[in-house]
Amino acid sequence: MNNVFNLKRFGKYFTYDLKNAVSNYGISAVTTGLMPLIALFFSVIFGLLFHGQTFDFPEAIKIMLFGIAVLIVVLSAPVKLYGRLTERKAGTDWLMIPASPFEKFLSMAIMVCLVLPVVVFGLFFLCDIFLGWAVPLYGNSFFLNIKDAFHTATSNVDIESVSPVMSTTGGVIASVLFGWCASILPFTLGAVCFKKAKAAKTILCLIALEMVFSFIAVLFLKGGFANGFADGTLFLNGFADMSSEKLQFWANFLLNALYLVVVGGLLTGLFFRVKTIKH
Repeated sequence: MNNVFNLKRFGKYFTYDLKNAVSNYGISAVTTGLMPLIALFFSVIFGLLFHGQTFDFPEAIKIMLFGIAVLIVVLSAPVKLYGRLTERKAGTDWLMIPASPFEKFLSMAIMVCLVLPVVVFGLFFLCDIFLGWAVPLYGNSFFLNIKDAFHTATSNVDIESVSPVMSTTGGVIASVLFGWCASILPFTLGAVCFKKAKAAKTILCLIALEMVFSFIAVLFLKGGFANGFADGTLFLNGFADMSSEKLQFWANFLLNALYLVVVGGLLTGLFFRVKTIKH
């Protein structure tokens, strides 16, 4: 067990990994987290320069900024944090660090799945909330608007009566976390697998997988059409006596199973890649 995981050794390696993360991605993380402030600054500058006045900061721009921030982090962070492991010198130095492959994998998973989003998007939302409170020109906080809208929707509408997926605060947080993991882990795996054009090759692999699954779905539908959709009818008959409680259970079960299969498969692939890196 000591050869697989040792808490003290893992703590030392995680501290080393964290320092490297700050060195390699710290400035990028801060810049991404401060995007609301940067965008507001340029909005004021260009408004005064070209129109001689300032304009209110549109809500659509805030939403777009958040989407851009997510895209930037997903595409750039894995490459900057762990892309050098495929280089001979940096990869060899990393292999010589006294930590087990499992400890290195665990540190990598915690870094991209937990530490990275908490730091970057935590700073993004703090910046958004501060500007909404301190700068009238910015308007209301984008994050607080979403929170208030969700609270209003859940207060005025019985979500469980209109949705097959039961929503709870813990469930929403878990869903967001699993969604983030499913987005960042493919690019982390690509960063430690490909030597060049890591993000681009990962995107191509994802497109290829999407094409394969689409082809399988077409074959399934074609087969169903050929036999008069007997399988589909049998499937629907199984839900004939489905109550709302059973529907919610199966919807939540299938959604959680999908998340576990996707995220679990990506983590498994990442572990074996870390374990088998050679230079």
